[in-house]
Amino acid sequence: MILSFFQKSSSFKKYHRKLKVYLAANFYNNKKYLPKGIDRVYHLHIRKSAGTSINSAFWGLDGFSLNSIKAEPIFIGRRHSYVRKSKTLIDKGDYLYASSHFPQWQLNLKPNTFTFTMFRDPYKRLVSLYKYYCWVTQVDEVLGRQLDPSYLLLKKQEQLLNKSFKDFIDNLSDKYLYNQLFTFSKSLQIDEAVQNLQKVNKVYFQDNFDASVTDLSKTLNLNLNVKNERSFQNVAFQISEEEREYALEKLSPELEFYKVVRDNYYSEL
Repeated sequence: MILSFFQKSSSFKKYHRKLKVYLAANFYNNKKYLPKGIDRVYHLHIRKSAGTSINSAFWGLDGFSLNSIKAEPIFIGRRHSYVRKSKTLIDKGDYLYASSHFPQWQLNLKPNTFTFTMFRDPYKRLVSLYKYYCWVTQVDEVLGRQLDPSYLLLKKQEQLLNKSFKDFIDNLSDKYLYNQLFTFSKSLQIDEAVQNLQKVNKVYFQDNFDASVTDLSKTLNLNLNVKNERSFQNVAFQISEEEREYALEKLSPELEFYKVVRDNYYSEL
């Protein structure tokens, strides 16, 4: 009981995290599991674009899941090390696979980092984000914490909870309203975003998900198997036709960017 209490303490977690950082840097040779010229893989994770499902496929290489890693920024398996959410650890580069919501322009990735991202229709992505926040207000707290490690953090974002779709949109920051464009341009400039996207090794689309995972597996020579770890079912929300039109008007820069990306990168893999 005393050991269990110590393991849950902040002191133990900090020590354990430092130990994992040390082991990842000195005892893990992640690049030997990847094709020549690739030392690590980084996922530019755009919110509500099936990114968590892709993450699960990589984490599953060592038997990890969202439920098992919770909010940990670094975790190590028998063969590979993984990083998430920490800019410092992502830039450090000691991992097989890392992902986060950081925009591209905030990161300083090491050479030989294979990068990829996944896009989604902007309106569908926004509706999915709205559904996500509606779910937060409707799910039992115990179940919410079990299904999503970010539940308590989301619960604190009162400005986005219990809102109509229009009010939800009006309370979103540009970072989340135009998340795909913002990921590649801080100033939301489409030309700049298109130019920066050219630095990404692979660009995928949520509506071509299965083929995208298959292509990732072949490109990286990894056996990736997706597990659907979260299911937000029976969420009650309403969107009127007026709100839909309002959303499409607000999303015009994101829609324009998405069309360019779609024209340039979409293919039946």
